[in-house]
Amino acid sequence: MKKILLSVITAMALMTTTATMAQEGRSTLRWQGYETNRFWDNWEMGVGGGVSYLQVANRSGVHDPGKFFNRMGWNANVGFKKWIVPIVGMRLQVDGGEFQNYSFQKSQYGDGIYKTPYIFVHGDILVNMSNWIGGYRPNRVYSAISYVGFGYTAMSWTKKSAGDYNGEYAFSSGLLNKFRVSRQWDIELDLRSWLFAEKGLPAEITSGGRFAFAVSASLGVAYRFNQRDWTPAYSAVEVDGYLAAIVLLEEQLLRDGERLKSANKQVESLTADNARLKSDLEACKSKKPQTEYVSMGEGVVFFNIGDAALSDYARATLDGYIEAMAKGSNPIHVTGYADRETGSAARNEQLSMERAESVKAYLIAGGIAADRITTTWVGDTEKAFNSPDTPIVNRCVIIK
Repeated sequence: MKKILLSVITAMALMTTTATMAQEGRSTLRWQGYETNRFWDNWEMGVGGGVSYLQVANRSGVHDPGKFFNRMGWNANVGFKKWIVPIVGMRLQVDGGEFQNYSFQKSQYGDGIYKTPYIFVHGDILVNMSNWIGGYRPNRVYSAISYVGFGYTAMSWTKKSAGDYNGEYAFSSGLLNKFRVSRQWDIELDLRSWLFAEKGLPAEITSGGRFAFAVSASLGVAYRFNQRDWTPAYSAVEVDGYLAAIVLLEEQLLRDGERLKSANKQVESLTADNARLKSDLEACKSKKPQTEYVSMGEGVVFFNIGDAALSDYARATLDGYIEAMAKGSNPIHVTGYADRETGSAARNEQLSMERAESVKAYLIAGGIAADRITTTWVGDTEKAFNSPDTPIVNRCVIIK
């Protein structure tokens, strides 16, 4: 029994030390945005019961005696769990029960069932696969938790059990299936196996192999203590990112301040220029207007779509041109255009000619000598202007 007590003390010391170290680092130890909690938070106590089965190594040519279900024993357990972060926890558990096996040496021990009581004390490292893969959710109904552990198995300590007292250190592994019923309670289905040296078994059921392993399935409940969920927190990476962003914003603010100073200087300069222009404007208003004759070298007249008739706006434009050019003697060239987006090429050829002749007729009627005017038309084969490239600007006549 000394080994059992030593295993229990070692496992409890390991759980307490690890949990305490985690809680001391509460402000810095985080997992995916969640803080570790205080020492007494995220504890669970569980109890359960079910069946157990012991499998020993078969010797060559010797079959395992007894049917599977005839060798099924019982199992009961109680344990404590402490979660450090949402995916990692520890468990200290005591399993007790009874194996049922037949002897490999019936001539020596008979063919009856040997009932072998056992106690398995073990500490396990728990990994919540659901939280690891799917992310932590406080309202998760089902969690799949895998675990590995180490402990001590003691067997045959009662007078009625087969053989003398034996015990061996054992490795354990399994899958704990948790189903949340409420915020405090879970239903647990624990599927567990443990491996140990066969030499620790009673002589009556030893096959002569090196290892034996046991499996158990138990159904039970677990109760969660104190704070049961996890506190959100910013990770160190996020905090560093925020601090870096603040530094960048401060630098940007300094640059913006310099640009603001430069803009204020420009505003002052423009204000002075505005005052000067106002002064010049007032001076111009006080001067008497002087009439000057300006010779217009070029003009343009626009037409409506599909039309060669002069609009009132076109006549006003031509009147100004006639007034400016009436006293001159230089030749005047009139070119008609049409847009290619509307009408056929033949129609546009005719339309550009009509527009040119319409402008020529108006100039002659306004007093421009006919021998000064020559007309050409290009239909839609040329553009009147390169920019803007819109149909309306090609519905025109250019006077040069």
